[in-house]
Parts: sequence; structure tokens; C-alpha cells
Amino acid sequence: MKRLVILSLALLVGFMMSVYAQTSQPSFPGGDEALMQFLADNVCYPENAAEMGIEGVVTVEFTVKADGSIADAKIVRMVDPDLEEEALRLVNSMPRWTPASDNGTPADARYSLPIKFRLPTPSDNR
Repeated sequence: MKRLVILSLALLVGFMMSVYAQTSQPSFPGGDEALMQFLADNVCYPENAAEMGIEGVVTVEFTVKADGSIADAKIVRMVDPDLEEEALRLVNSMPRWTPASDNGTPADARYSLPIKFRLPTPSDNR
């Protein structure tokens, strides 16, 4: 009986590992560091939000299509309309991603990206 349970578990783990190996998530060209650098280089903090001292994290969910393009971007965590508009602009201006794959075939996949808006402090200028 122990042998059967161990064999069943081994088969299940082997199956799960093969399924995991056959799928991948989409990725920004250059990886997460390059994504953070793209956001930092391209963000335009909305003037109105800056004047009012509004900060926060806006989460954008979007589809990375099989060709790497971005589609169907929408806000799933709101902070301020100006910050949300800027977050959508950033996401829609991103270069093509490396798409997800399913059994080696490019596939559409949803991705959730939190974008942190933080105003500079006097200590940031040192």
C-alpha cells in the first residue's frame, strides 16, 4: 500500500512539474529591473496630484497578447484619477513583452502591475 501511495505521489509531482515546465508567464524585455527602469524613466507625475501631495499605488491589469503587445489595460486599484490616467498611459506605451507560452506556443496572458507613485522628498536630492 505504501508503495502505491509513493508511486501515485511521484506520478502526480512529475505531472505537475511537466505542466509547470510547459507554461511560462509573460515578461518585460530585460526582466523586472528593466521594467522598473522603464517606469522610472517614463513617468510624468501629474501636476495636479503633485500639488495636492497625492501618492499611492495604482494597480493596472492588462493582457500580454501572444505577439507581445499590450491590450485591455484597466485599473484594478484606484488612488486618484490623475494617477490612474498616468498609470494607463505608462502601460499602454510599453514596448512589446515576451509573451507567455503554453507548450512552447505563444499565448495571451493577464498580468497585474502595481505602479507606485511617490513624490520626492528633500532627502532624495542629496
